[in-house]
Amino acid sequence: MEQITKAEQERLLKVMRRHRKRLEQFPNVRTVDIGYEFTNGQPTGRLAIRVHVNEKQPEADLKRSERLPEELDGIPVDVIQSNPELQAVNRNVRQVPLIGGVVVGNTRAGFIGTLGAVVFERDSLFPKGLSNYHVLVVEPPQKTDTVAQPKPAAAADALGFLERWNKQYDCAVCSITSRSVSTQLADLGTAKGIRYPLVGMKVVKSGRTTAVTRGVIDGTDGGEFTVIPDPNFPAPMGEISAGGDSGSVWLESSSFLAVGLHYAGETDPNPASERAWAKWMATVADKLSILVLDKAAMGTASTGQACTVLGRTLPNAPCHLDIVYPSGRRSTAKGLGDKTADGNGWVRWTWTVGSSTKRHGAGTGLPHGIPVKGTVTLDGDQVMVESPLVGQPTT
Repeated sequence: MEQITKAEQERLLKVMRRHRKRLEQFPNVRTVDIGYEFTNGQPTGRLAIRVHVNEKQPEADLKRSERLPEELDGIPVDVIQSNPELQAVNRNVRQVPLIGGVVVGNTRAGFIGTLGAVVFERDSLFPKGLSNYHVLVVEPPQKTDTVAQPKPAAAADALGFLERWNKQYDCAVCSITSRSVSTQLADLGTAKGIRYPLVGMKVVKSGRTTAVTRGVIDGTDGGEFTVIPDPNFPAPMGEISAGGDSGSVWLESSSFLAVGLHYAGETDPNPASERAWAKWMATVADKLSILVLDKAAMGTASTGQACTVLGRTLPNAPCHLDIVYPSGRRSTAKGLGDKTADGNGWVRWTWTVGSSTKRHGAGTGLPHGIPVKGTVTLDGDQVMVESPLVGQPTT
């Protein structure tokens, strides 16, 4: 399968959204998306509007009113049998520093899943543990709930507390208060940010149960996507996910940019039916107000408040930060300048944005005007970061 363009995907999604409500009224329909058409369990290379049903039935057994159209607005309609289930089972593996792709769970629950990655709160840049709602949350959600790694856990294995969640997008984060962290994913590498998922994109994930598996995005509805096995990298027993993998992060194979949060897998044992389901990472990040760190990032810059820049480099590497405000003035605030990364490669600068610092750039079309800009030097490698300045009218 070849990766399609963003424009082509948006064109197909526009047609799908126009007809989605009507298609979902047909009996036995689970969801509707767009992607590659399948025949006898194999992609044909042709793009289609895809109707996922719990069980495919012979056309002869269907009433005329129950038969799906063969095409809509010139786009073929394909019917795919699929039966996803949420994945969370038991197992213990402790990791120090904390990394993604390992076991995690709520201490009030009898099940566990995968801590997909160490991510960071957008405002403060404090580290958080990312997984699914159905992995970290026990109804009703309680911020006092302890999240542990591993789970079941001894008292020393407590990771932090449930912090925020979104049930619709099956995502949640916990605080990390008792352990050093790394942005590594077990046996895989480091996620390097977030991007838009595209049908045909090759992806890879690191999960608690099936470890590293590779696949291809074969369809999306604009909020979640499905993944089928990559024939060039067959998974053991043909399974790209299994119970306990919920919460894994799917990355684009070529860039290691995060594209999705895995939440379910196919229950049909037939290898031709193997498929995984994931929520779009960009949406998950917005709902939880988090970011997937590449090399460096700047937290929210507010007039009169503390601001933070976080960087990741080699252990004990020399680092430097310069800040320029919207007026063009270079900051001389205490807390900037030279620093040395710690033994795990982390470096953090925190300074106070002056109460007289003003926003500039009225008429630029930018909601908050010209941003605060930073030049981060990490072991000789320069990275640009920025944040809108909030708290003052734009001039």
